Amino acid sequence: MEDVAIIGCGPVGATMANLLGQSGLKTVVHEAADSEYPLPRACHLDAEIMRIFQGIGLSEEILEIVEPSQGMEFVDKEGNPLFDYEDFERDPILGWKEDYVFQQPQLDRILREGIGRWPSVELNFGSEVRDITDLNARYIVACDGASSPTRESLGIELTDFDFDQTWLVVDLMIDKDPGLPSIIQQVCDPNRPATYVPSANGHHRWEFRIFENENPDDFRGLERVRELLSNWITGDTGEIVRVAPYRFHAVVADSWRFGNVFLAGDAAHQMPPFMGQGMCSGIRDASNLAWKLKAVIREGASERIFESYEEERRPHVEDCIKLSVTAGSLVTSESPIFPEADINDPERWSRLPSLKSGIFSDAENERIGHQGRQPEVSHEGQRMLLDSVVGSDWYLVSNQSQKNTRRWCRTISKEDLDEHSREIDLLLNSNDAVLIRPDRYIFGFAEEHEINNLLDEAEKKMGI
Repeated sequence: MEDVAIIGCGPVGATMANLLGQSGLKTVVHEAADSEYPLPRACHLDAEIMRIFQGIGLSEEILEIVEPSQGMEFVDKEGNPLFDYEDFERDPILGWKEDYVFQQPQLDRILREGIGRWPSVELNFGSEVRDITDLNARYIVACDGASSPTRESLGIELTDFDFDQTWLVVDLMIDKDPGLPSIIQQVCDPNRPATYVPSANGHHRWEFRIFENENPDDFRGLERVRELLSNWITGDTGEIVRVAPYRFHAVVADSWRFGNVFLAGDAAHQMPPFMGQGMCSGIRDASNLAWKLKAVIREGASERIFESYEEERRPHVEDCIKLSVTAGSLVTSESPIFPEADINDPERWSRLPSLKSGIFSDAENERIGHQGRQPEVSHEGQRMLLDSVVGSDWYLVSNQSQKNTRRWCRTISKEDLDEHSREIDLLLNSNDAVLIRPDRYIFGFAEEHEINNLLDEAEKKMGI
């Protein structure tokens, strides 16, 4: 019997497989397709996702296929700036640039090849799971997409967040510089709202709103597509590689767990793409669930820990959905009211909402549930990012040389991280120690005499 069976090997399933393989869990991956999907779909990831890829040892390969995003702005139909939704050029706090663009087939290839590093993981292409009762695994993780046969077979319904629009997605490949904007643009044109994304390695994406009184099939012809693109490029510039109407909507599964079966990624939630958080949210699901599976299977933690998966991830996903719906509403509104612009605060914490409850300390501290900062440090004569010093599991960063460690937790002292006291002080947030979970969220803080109590609390929360 396998420890875990994964259904689906898109970015979420493949990331999950790498995380479980790294933990030595016996895993089998069932992918219905015979090969990777050749056309671009997801095209954005953020610093937290690059940090996850760093943790599974694939960030260097992925850096070769991504390009840093230059930001996002809202413009009128003539291209005049209206509002900068975010300053993407802020100082990095998680060890990586705030945002990147990429082509999904290249990312899929790296993640799937990465699975081959782990002898405990078996990847089966052309393996369609028709009945989950046929799987011989202790736990099952369904990463089988928006239509999720697994979710359907379990009878799990979806809650609608009241955003449902049809948009036309157009992908072009252009070899030379076409003189297009280098920044993502949300076009606030009541006659035809649109989004433009300058992606990586010659890939450019447009999304055009299709109204309720229009037939999406009328927009599939190349002549009609070229007409839509005429405000951006001339003639037959570039190669159109995909034209597809998409339903942009916001839904969340009513339950993310049914017995030993878990839903992750689009099987558990879907959101409009205006903030680029769809795939990112799914990969966060994988990062959250993977360490809990390891804790139960390898560390003997109580299965009660699984209750925290949906408890932690659902509110975060719902917050991301609300951000995406708000951004989409600004694009499609005839008279948008823009919020205040973000600022580059070098002492800020993660820009996305924190996790509100779950496997965290009960202490009152606004930083608990946020991603812990990841500075570049010097350790044993080498410069590296902090996570690379401490490994892939829990770790405690302390002001003092500490022996307060457990078999599930690595301890690192600030004095072992030369010349980086300011960055570590920002992470410690005026405390003597900070405890970081495997998914790099802050569990809690402690003064020197309370460190053992903090570790005890973590063990109690995990049930070990």
